[in-house]
Amino acid sequence: MPSTGVLVILAIIPAVIIIAFIYHKDKAEKEPLGLLVSLFIMGATISVIGAIAAQGVMLEGLQKVIAEGTTGYNFIMCFFIVALSEEGFKFLVLRLRTWKHKAFNYTFDGIVYAVIVSLGFATLENILYLVKDGTYNLALMRGLLSVPGHAIDAVFMGLFYGKAKYCQCAGDNSGKSKNMFLSLFVPILMHGFYDFCLFNSKNMEGIIVLFFVYEAVVTVSALVIIHKSSKNDTNIPGTGMGIPFYQFPAYPYNYYQNSYQNTYANGYNYQYGAQYQSTAQNYYTPNGYTQPNTQYQNTAQGYGYGQDQAYGQMQYQGGYQNNYQYQNQGQYQYQGSYQQNGYAQQGQYNDPYANRQQYQNNNYNYPGGQ
Repeated sequence: MPSTGVLVILAIIPAVIIIAFIYHKDKAEKEPLGLLVSLFIMGATISVIGAIAAQGVMLEGLQKVIAEGTTGYNFIMCFFIVALSEEGFKFLVLRLRTWKHKAFNYTFDGIVYAVIVSLGFATLENILYLVKDGTYNLALMRGLLSVPGHAIDAVFMGLFYGKAKYCQCAGDNSGKSKNMFLSLFVPILMHGFYDFCLFNSKNMEGIIVLFFVYEAVVTVSALVIIHKSSKNDTNIPGTGMGIPFYQFPAYPYNYYQNSYQNTYANGYNYQYGAQYQSTAQNYYTPNGYTQPNTQYQNTAQGYGYGQDQAYGQMQYQGGYQNNYQYQNQGQYQYQGSYQQNGYAQQGQYNDPYANRQQYQNNNYNYPGGQ
């Protein structure tokens, strides 16, 4: 019999491989490692403890009603006790930890989060199984079937979960409710069928063949979903571009427009419903109209998370030329140099859609992080 240490390593390896694969497929924006670690730990603790407690209570009640080992008993146990409790507590952790997290700003994030939670659950479950009755054959079978099975269920959970988040932020409450329901119902159905086939492999002829056909179909389907979801990853409206502020190609006020949806580079989407006010002090000199000390304060409503957001005051200094124009559609032109909140920038900007702009940024002193 293999040593406990070897069994623990064998129990962990499948999850590590799948996590690395999912993390690699998250192309648009990598998720914070702290969030992923917390999801894994919560999946391995809260989900496992909750599922074990729920199953203990429900199985005790089921045994009083139906004879253990019968097809009816196995059906109720697999779908309504094991699958419901395990997928339900995974979903609970997923919902509580990620729904309002600022990093949840792309649809593929839902798949990443769901898979990490599920693999936290699967890893601890695998360790418990292998340490108790560990053999190399069991480690191999669980590494090829059980752990990937949890991850496959999570891919479907995360697919609909990400769609539900998108629908909510897009104002589609009906779509949100539908996808939220599917994000729990579909994994329960898949998990229950998986277990039902295995528990009835001795009672029902040919069901093991059906099981392996099912496994092949859902595995290929999950891989296709991962590939397409990663390739077509979509920014969730109102959640931001997901990049640090100081990496914007120009200061955000050049994106203002009364009402539009701006498609940014690399598929970033920003939803604005902006109304704003500007105040300025204008000066006239014998040499003509100048703006030696112009201050602006813009208040944007409906920006980002729908909260009012003030961009502070902008102080123009040194060599500023009076070549600034504003139109109601949010088109700007300026050139010269200015200093703003510790950012020294030089160049010219002619277009609010990030075309034809030139900048030289030589004094970034951004105090915060993403």
